[in-house]
Parts: sequence; C-alpha cells; structure tokens
Amino acid sequence: MVNLRNFDLNLLVIFRAIMNRGSIAGAADEVGLSPSAVSHALGRLRVMLNDELFFRTADGVRPTDRARDLNADIERGLGFISTAISQQHLFVPVEAERVFTIQVADYVSGFLLPKLARRLQAEAPGVSIDILPFSVSSESVWDRVDMQVRLTPGRLKPEMVRSQRLLADDIVVLMRPDHPRADEPMTAELYAALPHVKLSQSATGTTVIDDALAARGLRRDLPMTVASWFDIPDIVANSDLIAIAPRRLLSLDPRLSRLVSAPLPLEEVVFSFDLCWDLRTEREPGQKWLRSVILNTFSSVGRS
Repeated sequence: MVNLRNFDLNLLVIFRAIMNRGSIAGAADEVGLSPSAVSHALGRLRVMLNDELFFRTADGVRPTDRARDLNADIERGLGFISTAISQQHLFVPVEAERVFTIQVADYVSGFLLPKLARRLQAEAPGVSIDILPFSVSSESVWDRVDMQVRLTPGRLKPEMVRSQRLLADDIVVLMRPDHPRADEPMTAELYAALPHVKLSQSATGTTVIDDALAARGLRRDLPMTVASWFDIPDIVANSDLIAIAPRRLLSLDPRLSRLVSAPLPLEEVVFSFDLCWDLRTEREPGQKWLRSVILNTFSSVGRS
C-alpha cells in the first residue's frame, strides 16, 4: 500500500492534465505551471509508479498501457475528492449563477427544453443552459458536458458513466398519404428500400436503427440527412422520402397529422430516452438538482 503521507496528490492532477491534453505544454497551460515543472512532476510520478507513463511523439505524448489503466481510477478518485469539497457549498437554485452544459438529442428537445426553460425562469433565474450537439467526440465529452439527454446510449464506460431511463416510446414510419407504397405492409425490407430523410447522428447521438438493419443484412437508402427534426415533416409531406419518429410526437407536432404512419418493423428497437452523467460529479449539489428537475420534467411528459 502507498503511504499517502509521502505522496503528493497534486501529481495526479498533473497526470490527468497530461492525459487530457496529450502534451506537456498543454498540461502546463491547464494546471498553470511551466512545462519544465510539469516534466519534473512527471519524472517523480514515473519513479513512484515504476512506469514510463507517457512516450514522446511528434504530436506530443502517448500514454502507456499502465497509464491508460490508471486513468479511470485517477479520474474517479479526483472527482470524488472534488465533490466532497464542493458539498460544503449548498446549491440554492434561486441564488445560483451558473452555466450547465447538456447534450440533448434532437427528438427529445421538444419534450424537454420548453418545460426546462419555464422551470429555470421560476426557480433558478441565474442558471443558464448551454446545449451541445452530439458531434462532440465521446472520448472527451465528459470534460465538456454536465449530462446528456439522449436516445438509448451506445457503448458507455460503466465505470465512469451513470444512466437512468427517462421515457420509452414506440417508433413509427412516416410518409405522405399518397405515397406510391403507402398501401403496402411495412416490412424491414420495404423500410430499408424506401428513400429516407434521416436526422443526423450529431442530433440523435445514436446509430441504433442502422445497427438493427445491418444485423439483418439491410442498409437504408439515405438521399437526405438533416440536422434538425423541425425540417423533416415538411420534407416527408412534399416528397417520396420517408422518416421515423417517436409515436408521442404525433400528438405534439400538428404537421404530422397530415401524414400516415406504420409501426417500425424492427421490433427490438424502441426510442428509449436516457439521462446520463459522469460518475465523478454524481454527488455535486448543482448537478443533483438539475438531474432531479429533468427527471421530474420527463415524469410529467410520461403522465401526459
């Protein structure tokens, strides 16, 4: 066991900065030290941990396998320490002045954001929300966002990320009423063959539909991909392109009442909306408050 009385925990902060930035100079800028001081600290860590930890490359430094193994535990440990200290400062919503950054899937933004705006105006007028797209790399996302509201998550790191189901909904296929294939039964083969207008992955944060089709040896015809759900109903109404949507949207967007719908013929796929957050900030008071607001908001959506 390491004697923590003889171990400088600041070295772990420097280790994390090097991992995050991928260079000695970048880490020095992050922690407010000179590059030589960071190099000296890394030398001490190498001796203490009996590993090279980082190799120099043309672009900066590359972590060793040992450094990668250590990184998750160090991140989690520093997060717990930071949270324990911040617990001294209670989060009072009506007095708080803070910006939270959230990734929100485009399909679900219509459920969440109007209700969230009303809650913040009434309960926390000094709190701001910055919405980030899902185009941000998943490798760096938890250094940039407080939480995600997304479709069914893909490959998360369970040791670093918590998730909670917010809502589940059926998926329907949409087309205009006079579409040439409107009277045919919707099968997986027909669905894949018809031309689609698709919501971009940066808006949804998932490839679950394409993964399900690929498992059947099928692939969608995708002549058009758009960045926002708002564009899709009018495109479908005025072309032979089809689209998919959560069934709940049919009652929320009046434009959809002019389209015909059929169940998505991929039985294993549902629109499951999940709230995800970083384990390191799980007990931070402000994050706990915002998560409770989001959970409460989706509870009201589910009841309606």
